[in-house]
Amino acid sequence: MTAATETEARPDTTADIAHRGVLVWIDAREAVVVRWTGEEALIERLASDVPAHTRATRHVRYDPLTRHGGPDRQSAGERRRIEHLDRFVDAVAGRLDRDESVVVVGHGMVHERLEARLRELDSQVRRSRTINVRRADRATERQLVAELREHLGAGPRRQRVGS
Repeated sequence: MTAATETEARPDTTADIAHRGVLVWIDAREAVVVRWTGEEALIERLASDVPAHTRATRHVRYDPLTRHGGPDRQSAGERRRIEHLDRFVDAVAGRLDRDESVVVVGHGMVHERLEARLRELDSQVRRSRTINVRRADRATERQLVAELREHLGAGPRRQRVGS
């Protein structure tokens, strides 16, 4: 994890949500943690240091006795990438409070990794909390705040249009 930035969304005085919750949008490059504190949403961005996938353009076979897929040295980078990814997921999981309900959102497999890690941590200390998981593309901060508010039962903020 290389950087973390924190911003505040505008306070909303029209609806008071008594329940605390957090929404995490995560992929291999970054995580966006949206936390509802009762009157406002706190948004924290966490950048990761997970290296990008290396893509092969074609199958390369060096030795006829080598199994399909090539020698192990080709996959050594992937093992290091998974180690970095596990450290990043652990760092994000460590930023979540134990009494918050969690919504995990993302595309790919990283959000499922975070869900599994949270459930594993909860089972180790015999704790149960609500963990909802949904596959979704990248969203804006306002969309993430609106989704968290809806999950907590407040619904979207209403604005007057016109005079």
